[in-house]
Amino acid sequence: MVHRPDRLQELLSTLMQNGLAPKRIRFVHPKADREANMVLIEAIKAGKPDGIRILPPVVVYQADGTYTQEVAHLLYG
Repeated sequence: MVHRPDRLQELLSTLMQNGLAPKRIRFVHPKADREANMVLIEAIKAGKPDGIRILPPVVVYQADGTYTQEVAHLLYG
């Protein structure tokens, strides 16, 4: 799921109320020096409520405005 990070608390609560256990969370930053503008969440149905992993952030753009190597690989293979 992709969502806004400012709604993370509400999102996690809603997932758990609906029988989904969040397992991995990763924040997406437009640039390294900016705050996150997206959050990626992986959840599983009827999973145990513990064991959430916070993964390293994804940075979309380098300082020169080009995609980072990770994002370029995700977009273009």
